[in-house]
Amino acid sequence: MIYHNRSRGYTLIELIISILLMGIVASLLASIIAVNFDTLAEVSNRKKLVTRGMLAVNLFQRELGMLIDSTNFVIANDQQLQFNDKYGNTWEYKITSNEFTRQEIGVGTAKVLAAPVVHANTEFTYYAADNSVLASTPLSEANRKLIRLVKLVLVMDDGDSGIPLLSVVYPENMKIYNP
Repeated sequence: MIYHNRSRGYTLIELIISILLMGIVASLLASIIAVNFDTLAEVSNRKKLVTRGMLAVNLFQRELGMLIDSTNFVIANDQQLQFNDKYGNTWEYKITSNEFTRQEIGVGTAKVLAAPVVHANTEFTYYAADNSVLASTPLSEANRKLIRLVKLVLVMDDGDSGIPLLSVVYPENMKIYNP
């Protein structure tokens, strides 16, 4: 009688194939995880842009809300707004090539509130009491007296299409709601 003593184990080819399959599965999982990390980084950057933009818009709304009446608009065009508030301060908001800035006139230099912005899409728009757009830019003194509402569209530059933030301000002292 001849006995064949074969031990039950894996052959070299089975071992190589299983290592190759594990390598393929690991590379697929690594690429999926990498895409998720890229997406997470992009969402985080967009959130930072939106937060920066919203802080700028909120400050603009608060300070423009302290306007006494429409005779206190000094400069009003699509890229610049200058006005006097009820405390006697003169504020200037300006849209430059890629920044939204704020300056108290006579005190220091302009501070950047939001950057980067899409200059072509960021603008101020002015409306009269009948909700018609005051179109001439810069607005004449007569047209500045007609302003009842200021709309700011601030488009934060995310490297793609931009993130638009909208602010519509009815200065509280103009008594828009209770004439």
